[in-house]
Amino acid sequence: MKTKTVASSIVAAIVSCACLFMFVPTATAAEGVTVTSTKSFPSYTQVRKDLTTEATATSVEDNADWGGIENLDVPQTESQAEKDAAAAKKVAEEEAKKQAEAKKQAEAEAQATRDQANAASRNESRSSVTYSDASGSVSAGAAASIDRAYSLIGQSMDCTALVSQALAARGINFHGWPEEYVNVPGGHVVTDGSLQPGDILIYANTGGWNGGAHYDHVALYVGNGQAVHGGWNGHSVALASAMTEKLTIVVRIP
Repeated sequence: MKTKTVASSIVAAIVSCACLFMFVPTATAAEGVTVTSTKSFPSYTQVRKDLTTEATATSVEDNADWGGIENLDVPQTESQAEKDAAAAKKVAEEEAKKQAEAKKQAEAEAQATRDQANAASRNESRSSVTYSDASGSVSAGAAASIDRAYSLIGQSMDCTALVSQALAARGINFHGWPEEYVNVPGGHVVTDGSLQPGDILIYANTGGWNGGAHYDHVALYVGNGQAVHGGWNGHSVALASAMTEKLTIVVRIP
C-alpha cells in the first residue's frame, strides 16, 4: 500500500513538470523575450536556368524519316572541261543563228530583185502595146460613167475620186489607190490593146509623185484618144490625152 502511494506521487510530479514546461514559452513571449524555435524543416535546393545558353533539341521521334542522299541540297560545281564545252556550244549556237539570219536576208533580197525584174518585164510588155479604139457600141453603164465624168470637169477633185464618182453613176461603189482599181467588181484586165469608152486607165508612172508607195494615176477613157482626169495640174478635173504611151493597165466593165 505504501509502495503504490509512492509511485502515484512520482507520476504526479512528472505531470506537473511537463505542464510547467508547456506554459513557459507562452508566458515568456508575452514578456518580450526572444524565442528560438528548434523545429527543423526539409532542405530545398533551387536550380536556376541559364537563359543565355542556346537550347538544342536532341530528341528524335521514333521511326523518323531523314530522307536519302538525293534529298541533300549540295551545290554543284562544274569542271573546267564542262565550262569550256558549254561556252563552245553557246558560240556555235550564236554562229548558227547569225548564218540563218543572213540566209533569210539574202533570200528576201533575191526575191525583191526577182519581183522588180518581173515588174519591169510587165511594164515593158505593156509599153509595147499599141492601143486603139475598138469598134462597137458603148454599153449603158459605160455611157453613164462618161456622162458623170464630163459633168465634173472643172471641179477640184483628185483622180481616184473622179473615177469612183464615174463608177457610182453605174451603180458600183468602189474607192482605193490607183492600182487597186484593177479589182473593181465586174471588171477585167484588157490585154489586146483595145480601148473602149468607159474603160478605166491605170498608170504606174506618169512622172508625177504619189508618195512612192503606189501607182501614180487613174483616169476614165471617153474615146478618140482622150480621157477625163481628176487631179489634173494638181487639183482640177479635165479632159485631156489618154497618154496611151504611159498606160500600165486597162480595166473594162462590160
